[in-house]
Amino acid sequence: MVLSKFVVGDEKHLPIMLALVFVIMTVGELMLSPVGLSASTKLAPKVFASQIMGLYFLAPAMGQGLGAQVVKLYSVDNQQVYFGIVGVATIGCAVLLLLASKSIKRYMHGVN
Repeated sequence: MVLSKFVVGDEKHLPIMLALVFVIMTVGELMLSPVGLSASTKLAPKVFASQIMGLYFLAPAMGQGLGAQVVKLYSVDNQQVYFGIVGVATIGCAVLLLLASKSIKRYMHGVN
């Protein structure tokens, strides 16, 4: 809806919109990464702190690899089904995380 205001006459988006998306993603990563790295090093046994940080960086790489495989299923004909399944999967993961949050907090042993 907001992006439709920035469409050039031949139905293409302005390059500034692509840059804006990357800026938003970078700011999000800059806010998330320090918190995740801090929590992973605090929760890991001291001898495995480096390995846990490596696993922390491996998780987004694995997600991007999975996304690269899933995006092959996209086409203009099935875009509603595609995005519907992606949305349901996202909500499902959020529900699983919500259900597991109490046990995750218990394993954190008071780490803030």
